[in-house]
Amino acid sequence: MDGPVYRLIRGAVRGLARALFRLRAVGVERLPALGPAVLVANHISWLDPIIVPLVLPRKPGFLAMEELWRMPGVAWVMRTYGPLAIPLRRQAIDTTALRRAAEALRQGAWLIVFPEGGIPPAGEVRPFHRGAAMLAARAGAPIVPIAIVGTDDALPLGRIIPRRRPITVYVGDPITVPAGDRNALGDAVAQAAAQIRAMLAAARAGTDAKA
Repeated sequence: MDGPVYRLIRGAVRGLARALFRLRAVGVERLPALGPAVLVANHISWLDPIIVPLVLPRKPGFLAMEELWRMPGVAWVMRTYGPLAIPLRRQAIDTTALRRAAEALRQGAWLIVFPEGGIPPAGEVRPFHRGAAMLAARAGAPIVPIAIVGTDDALPLGRIIPRRRPITVYVGDPITVPAGDRNALGDAVAQAAAQIRAMLAAARAGTDAKA
């Protein structure tokens, strides 16, 4: 799961990210030390699924748009995660992807999900789909909000070569999702989205959210 090839590639990519983007993280200590978790993040750039794992203390899984596996460079990084990188078809409910994601959580993995269903217009955070909360509830895992700042400036849509811009990843407070309560799914994703919006607002105001 976290073998020498992955560690070597991760170390090289993290060193590059720190040099290019002054990559840093705030609030990583809020992540659960043991067991599974669903990490829900805002999505503002194709860089996001590369950047978030670089600040995490252990190897995560991914549930991400299948288009990423067709992008040079990004696809190569995705493949280093092996079966933990799960492509998601967005045109319909992808039961295969959801089943693989649930299995990763049962094995104790952290799973990164971008629940907006795509990259929204700049500055927006779209309502979250409930799939992340459903997976968390079934696995008995918390949802952890992740706010990404700066990737949209470093690699905006339509650009191929990243720019040297600072990137920060903020980690929010875990949210428990009760099993067997459909209303709780919507409440949990709404809480996660609210935390992310608050962290983004604090970052724009020049304060370290969740510091």
